[in-house]
Amino acid sequence: MVDMNDLINLKKELDEKIHHLFKDNQAYLDYILQTKQNFLYRYLETSTDKNLKIESVDEKTLVATSFESNMGDAFKIADTDIKNGIKQLAKSVPREQNPRVQYSLKTILDDFRGDNGKIILEAMVNWNFPEFTNAKGLNKKKQVVFEYHDPNVFRKQLALKYEEVCELFT
Repeated sequence: MVDMNDLINLKKELDEKIHHLFKDNQAYLDYILQTKQNFLYRYLETSTDKNLKIESVDEKTLVATSFESNMGDAFKIADTDIKNGIKQLAKSVPREQNPRVQYSLKTILDDFRGDNGKIILEAMVNWNFPEFTNAKGLNKKKQVVFEYHDPNVFRKQLALKYEEVCELFT
């Protein structure tokens, strides 16, 4: 039989360790970058784009982008709008022009204050070759807003939120 006091003390120790790990904004940022890198490997790497880099667009925005030139692989995405867009791209752009689809995963540190914050995650598939501008009907986005008020919630939920937004790529 488990002693309730032991469980309470164990939970308290774990909470203290997590609070110690996430002692400043840099610790939170490092965890975001590490988690995001895992999702880039799983969802954005393509046969031609490997070891993707996360770039800082401004002080609040981190983005990674890849390109899929294999229309068969791009067409594996289940979303009907994306499938139709990729099909149109494949029909309208000759193979010699090497049509590609762009994938991106953006992290916006909307309100980033350590233990308390708001992060916006955005996945996008863009078939507006070759410009890849955000023209209406030529891309699809999914956005997830993640608000946290505790390092335990942050640590447990961040990967789940990335998983949710990356469903766009499946």
